[in-house]
Amino acid sequence: MVLMNLSYRTNYLHTYFKTTVVLPDTNQTDYTTVWLLHGYTGDDTAWIRHVNIEQLARKYNWAIIMPEARNAFYSDSNFIPYYSYFVDEFIPKMQHILPISTDPKHNFIVGSSMGGYGALKIAFLNPDKFSKVAALSPITDIEHFRNNPKSPMAKETFDSIFDSPEKLAHNQLINIFNSRQPKQKILTLCGDADFMHEDNVMFKNFLSIHAKDRYTFMPVVGDHSWKTWSENIDKVFTWLK
Repeated sequence: MVLMNLSYRTNYLHTYFKTTVVLPDTNQTDYTTVWLLHGYTGDDTAWIRHVNIEQLARKYNWAIIMPEARNAFYSDSNFIPYYSYFVDEFIPKMQHILPISTDPKHNFIVGSSMGGYGALKIAFLNPDKFSKVAALSPITDIEHFRNNPKSPMAKETFDSIFDSPEKLAHNQLINIFNSRQPKQKILTLCGDADFMHEDNVMFKNFLSIHAKDRYTFMPVVGDHSWKTWSENIDKVFTWLK
């Protein structure tokens, strides 16, 4: 098993960003790839701190790429144009330097919490890059997340990213879905004690109508925590397969 810690200066962000990559030992040249996104306050090591990522890579014979996103919400802002960086620079660079497939059929994007929002948003906007998307306890309504008293993100930080009503509306997942009508397979899961459970159920109801047989909801026991995600990530990978 290969564990790689990458760091490079991006042209989009004008700073150094890190990425952690796990590759199986089967010496392929076009690995199916899972782009695995972390949540708020996380970094590229968040998943491997809580989940045996090498075991998953070995079991499924997939490459797993875990980029650093800081707290950028996988979105473009005046401070960090993270979404543009991820789509226009990061994905092409990883596909150039790593032995991974460029075929959307063999590229899946997954995330938890803020990373779940990022996975859904990036997938909906880029159906030519990803065939499946899975989100664990995703932030499905960013305005509700901002105003939720249990939200860990300060409103001032949130407002520095989504700094106008128009930008907030433009980045709502339901609005993105309606404007793009993506055709990927979609999975979401949320613990029954998650502080965003109600938002996730509302999003489930929306996708059950508009994505129909392409959508799967996985109800699970748990709260908004790594315990819930670590207990269910293998089920998510099984669904991807």
